[in-house]
Amino acid sequence: MKLPSLIFLVVLFISTAAAGGPEPKRPPNILFILTDNQSASLLGTYGNPDIETPHIDKLAREGIKFTRAYAVNGMCSPTRATLMTGLMPSQHGIHSWLNDELLGQWPENWSAVAEFRTLPLTLRNRGYQTAMIGKWHLGQPWKASIGYQYWVTFTYGHTIDFWDNTVIDNDEIYRVKDKHIVDFFTDKAVEYLQGYDGKKPFYMQLNYDGPYTNPPTNYGPARNRFYKKYAGKDFKSFPRTAYNENLVDQLLDENTGPFLKGKLREGLAMHNDPATMANVASQNTLVDENVGRVLAALKQKGLENDTLVIFSSDQGNFYGQHGIWQHTIVTTPASMYETPMNIPLIIKHPGKIKAGQISDLLIGQYDIPATILDHVGMDAVKFKNSPGESFKFALTGQPGEWNDAVFFEQEETRVIRTENYSYWKRLDSTGEPELYDMKQDPEQNRNVYHDPAYKKIITNLDNRLTDFFSEYSDEKYDLWQGGSAKGSVDRPAVFQRLYGPDWAPETEIKPAFRE
Repeated sequence: MKLPSLIFLVVLFISTAAAGGPEPKRPPNILFILTDNQSASLLGTYGNPDIETPHIDKLAREGIKFTRAYAVNGMCSPTRATLMTGLMPSQHGIHSWLNDELLGQWPENWSAVAEFRTLPLTLRNRGYQTAMIGKWHLGQPWKASIGYQYWVTFTYGHTIDFWDNTVIDNDEIYRVKDKHIVDFFTDKAVEYLQGYDGKKPFYMQLNYDGPYTNPPTNYGPARNRFYKKYAGKDFKSFPRTAYNENLVDQLLDENTGPFLKGKLREGLAMHNDPATMANVASQNTLVDENVGRVLAALKQKGLENDTLVIFSSDQGNFYGQHGIWQHTIVTTPASMYETPMNIPLIIKHPGKIKAGQISDLLIGQYDIPATILDHVGMDAVKFKNSPGESFKFALTGQPGEWNDAVFFEQEETRVIRTENYSYWKRLDSTGEPELYDMKQDPEQNRNVYHDPAYKKIITNLDNRLTDFFSEYSDEKYDLWQGGSAKGSVDRPAVFQRLYGPDWAPETEIKPAFRE
């Protein structure tokens, strides 16, 4: 070796040693795209023959697609809280949508999950810059919350109109009248990526409020650029069924309040309506196009290989199955069938996650936060009391031990879903249990709970369900033990009948989580 080369190596060694060795590898950026009310079965990559979703289908081909991922609840606020905290609704306290009509009664700066460790705060404290763009619906929307820095949302929790919204853009409030709100949120996400300076890894939560599947926005003809593509088509993937009798019984019940009666009428009007089917299809394709725009911006910026992309939905909705449109809670008790609970989950990271994988692991939403932290090298950080575990091994195609069940809940209904069965247990006096044999009856048309042949299976599933919620519930928010809920529940009279007239949801501001 020549002397100058030797001197260079010695100097390099001394400099590296003085600096404490090579710099630790920088973690990847994270882009988490979350859609609203989008069942897995509405996407081409999950087998839908009617709805065009080429960009999401391509994303699935480039990463790993999970076919059996499940929402923890049938409503948006509880599921979004779980994705932030890794906790069950009976732990974080949000059991239903946060009713926007009560927004003015809640504390001005109330955030429903600020008392817990959250994914954005954890990442921010470890060097990430954080952004939330889109639907919030976890408390007051006016200021950035739970660790987010960049903040764009609208002033309401749920979608009332795709075309006329007042938005909160960091420190500005203004109206977006002549642009579909999904297009607007995409514009802001693209703008964020184009202005990204690369100094820190970013975590962007892009929460689309589409495709939605609720009235009034999704009833009848749609005002969007894809509606004409679908108008007049015969949708083989949308069931044509009789109305669910439970809905009609509620409409005829004199104790059903005017708000719920209005929702029931709207749902019945959507049922078997071709224009509504075309509307829903068009909103899915519009969301897909916008997913493509964001991914293209990521690639154009040269960030594709350095970014973990997660695509999922808060939960699905019925679109005719079992005679139901809208949410799981439109029936009483709640209907926890596969369509609203089975959500899309697609994850991509070039060079880290092999393309073209399909996994049938049973994944609960509570597993997703732990997996994200594990993938970016923060596996030592834990979400306290969470039932969630990391499935990082599956991302790389490695074998590993995994759970044979997922759990979800909807106020008076708790569910264990295994490989072969879906068992629904009801709070005393609120409804009968249900059991579906998913191998013999994948469409869930026959409740076999009273079939003697399933007696031992029911005992086993019931014990497992009881044991799970004994461990993963908090007495403050356990509705089955007289606990309260945050914000609102769909039918408060159920719990007032069980626990007394003074039972009520709460919105107390708790001390914020700090590390």
